[in-house]
This record gives sequence, C-alpha cells and structure tokens, in this order.
Amino acid sequence: MKTDSQQQLLEQYREGTLGESGLAELNRLSHRDEVMAAAGQRAAGIIRRRTRVGIGVAVATLLMGGAAVWALFPPSQEAPMVAEAVVPEAVPETPVTVEDAVIPESKAPVTHVATARPRKVRKQAAEEPVVMCNNQCEADSVISDIWKFLTV
Repeated sequence: MKTDSQQQLLEQYREGTLGESGLAELNRLSHRDEVMAAAGQRAAGIIRRRTRVGIGVAVATLLMGGAAVWALFPPSQEAPMVAEAVVPEAVPETPVTVEDAVIPESKAPVTHVATARPRKVRKQAAEEPVVMCNNQCEADSVISDIWKFLTV
C-alpha cells in the first residue's frame, strides 16, 4: 500500500497537481530529510578533503619555490669578488757576453754577436685603471677594460 500511495504522489508531482499536504506526505515516505542530511555530510567531507589537499599543495609549492630562489641566489656575507692587477716581480737577467758564449771554431770570421738585452719591467702607475667588476657589469665593457690593461 505504501508503494501505491508513493507512486500516486509521484505521478501527481510530475503532473504538477500535488498540493502542500501531498508534498509533505511524499517527503515523509521517501525519507527526503534523512537522504538530504546524509548527502550534505558527504559533500562537506569531500570539500574538507579537497581543501586540505589544496592547502598542502600550495604550501609545498611555496616551500619549493623559496628553496629554488634560495639555491639560485644564496644570501652571502662575503664581499663581492674584485679582479686585481698582479705585477710580476722583476727577475734580473744576466746579459750574455762574448766571453761566456761558447763559439765553435770556424774558419769564417765573426761579424756580429747578439747579446741579450735586459727586459724592462714596467710598474703600474697610480693613475692606470684597475679592472674591477661585480655581477652587474656588461661583458663588453669588462672585455675592453681587460684588453686595455693587457696592452698598456
């Protein structure tokens, strides 16, 4: 009998002729309140799980992004590296004299004997530029400064 009355109420609902008392009876027979409460609890559980997973993913992404930034640009307490000019110490060369040189005996007369000239070591003057750069210099300017330094 219960199913017959429920079928009749559903048929009236489909046709649009169901009144307020019939709608209340249909809700009672189909346990609408209990079904809706259970569905609401399941939906709330799904929303909670997705929110937790979303927050976890967001936190993990932020931590990994921070670690990547720290790895690429580590905080340093050191002073920036600066290129310095190195002046080699002058090594005195002894000129080769004719007396020290071993000359093989030959029948041809010797016209010219080459002697080694001492090399001049030029010391850097105070007004010469020193190549200094940090990570903000342009490559062309650094190369031209180095070229000037080496050719002077």
